[in-house]
Order: sequence, then structure tokens, then C-alpha cells
Amino acid sequence: MNIAITCSIKPQNISAGEEEKYAEHDSPEAIMDLADAIKANNHNVSIIDVKNIDTTEQYLQSRRDRIDLIFNVAEGMEGINREALVPDICERLHIPYTAASPRTCINTLDKARTKQILQNYGIPTPRSQIFTTTIEQVLDVTNQKINLVKYPIIVKPTLEGSSIGIYNDSLVDNQQDLIRVVNRVLTQHNQPAIAEEFMPGREFTVGLIGYKNPFVLPIVEITFDHLPKGIHHFESKEVKWKYDNPAGGHDPLVCPAKISENLRIHIGTLARQTYLAFDCRDWARMDFRLDANDIPNVLDINALPGFVKDPLHNSRLPRAAYAAGWTYEKLIGEVINSARNRYNI
Repeated sequence: MNIAITCSIKPQNISAGEEEKYAEHDSPEAIMDLADAIKANNHNVSIIDVKNIDTTEQYLQSRRDRIDLIFNVAEGMEGINREALVPDICERLHIPYTAASPRTCINTLDKARTKQILQNYGIPTPRSQIFTTTIEQVLDVTNQKINLVKYPIIVKPTLEGSSIGIYNDSLVDNQQDLIRVVNRVLTQHNQPAIAEEFMPGREFTVGLIGYKNPFVLPIVEITFDHLPKGIHHFESKEVKWKYDNPAGGHDPLVCPAKISENLRIHIGTLARQTYLAFDCRDWARMDFRLDANDIPNVLDINALPGFVKDPLHNSRLPRAAYAAGWTYEKLIGEVINSARNRYNI
């Protein structure tokens, strides 16, 4: 097949102030590894760096008769619908593509919408409160509706991924700090803040491959024992960008996770239910955390999961695939085959 990768390539020489802007974009090396894996599965490959949505649509329209499948990993540009832009173009041009539909991209990027869907399906997730406008709303909720969300609370931007806007001090245990962090999200990120009850237990992530009957890869545990004193045990920006990278010298991932068979089955079942509830396709990754009673709760759904080949970069889904005995090339091939089956190619 002729496969085109639609992607968001990280520019070179990013300034310190632009780190978060491009946090979800992929390095040229990651895209080349992906292209090589597609070639290893006996397909032709081209690369489309999505910088402008109109230009991308015009390019795809001009070449749609020469593209059999889009392998989509594009994060898009700005805005709450950014991950849905390429899938939307593919839908309108009738070009087959891998992974999430526009609707799934929108639902999984929006943490408030994610919560609503999880609750509708009876899937455990931490209780939360959304703050949309002024800091007075924080005062009203904390004084009158504190029973909805109990301390400790972790505060996040509602419409971001890759730990953007989540810092070590985003975990709060009093009203004063809650007001401060919510206000920071509202002003710096210009979007609602979600205040979520913090789950004190172990953290896991689960990769799945396929469509209606997804295959659950070995469960990955994210550990925090290597963190210095004063750094909270959750995936803040500091933890992800400073302590979880090749230069840090620490490997926070344990895969397969060392857990009981009952817990493994429980998490796997919830991951499948979540995958199907959000109509995920071809591949995705679910983040879980145990509550005080060791009950797994869904934190997040990554419908366009990370795919960095090098194990030193601790990309969660490839690490799970390696633990299953797969090569990187097999992982990418399975995603392609899932999409081919969906489209009957």
C-alpha cells in the first residue's frame, strides 16, 4: 500500500517559552523510525508535516487517489479540536486512516467530557469539579459543595495532554492553594480547570491494539520511588520532563507490572470497556490509578498514543509491546492491519 504519515514535527531550536506549545509534537527521529517501520511492513511511505490545516487538506485532496491509507499521529495546531482536524479531513475526502475518529479525539482531549462518558458507562474515575470562569466560583464551591471533591486535589487544564499545565504544586490540600492553582490554569492556559480527587495508590498505563475486540498489551506500572524529597508521586511536568528522560538515568517503568492476577484482569477489563466506550480504534492507551481501597480508576484516555521506538525514552505503549515479545515493526504492522480490516482493504 501507499501509506502517508500525517504528523506534527517538533521544530528545532525551541525556546524555553515554547516548550509546552510543542510538548505533544514528535521529533524528526521518531517520525523517521515510524516511516522505517511502515517500510519494513512492505508498504511505501510518505510524510506530511501538518503545519497548516488548509494546506494539508489541499495536499491530501490532490493526492487522495495515490494514498491508500493515512497513518495519523498529528496533534494538530491550536484549539480544543486540534487532534480531530486530520481525521475530519480524511472523513470528508474518504481517505482511510488509522486510529481515532474526530469524535473520539474531541471526547478524549476534553477531560470534562471524558469524565461524563466514563460516569455514564459506570467506569470508575476520580470525582472532580470544573472551574470555568472566575476565582469566585472556587470560593463558592469550596465553601458550599466541598463534599463533591475532597482534599488532596490535583488541578489540571481541561484541554491539554502530555502533563502540560500540571506541576508539582498542582497537588493541593487547602482552599488557598486550590484558588491559586485554579487561577493559574484559567489565566495562563485560557481554559477551564478541572479539580480532581487525588488517588493515593499505584499508577498504571495500558496499551490496546485493534478495534471491536482489542488486544490488551502487558500492563505498565509507573513508579516514583526514584524521585527526590519534595517531588510528589504523580506525572507532573517536573517528573515527566526532568526525571523521566534518558539523561535522568532512571527507568520509572515496570512492565509487565508486578501485580496480582485479579488486579491484572480487573485493569484489563476496565481498559477494554473504556476503549469501546470511546470508540477507540487501532491503538490507544489508558492511564489508571488505584484509590485508597486499591480500586483502579481511569485517569485519562490517549487516543493518539506516544510511539517513540527507543526504549530509553520510556514511551509507554512501545514498552508494553516489547514486553509482549513484539518488535517495533510488528507493533506498527498490527496498527496498520487493524485499520485495513476496518476498511476491508
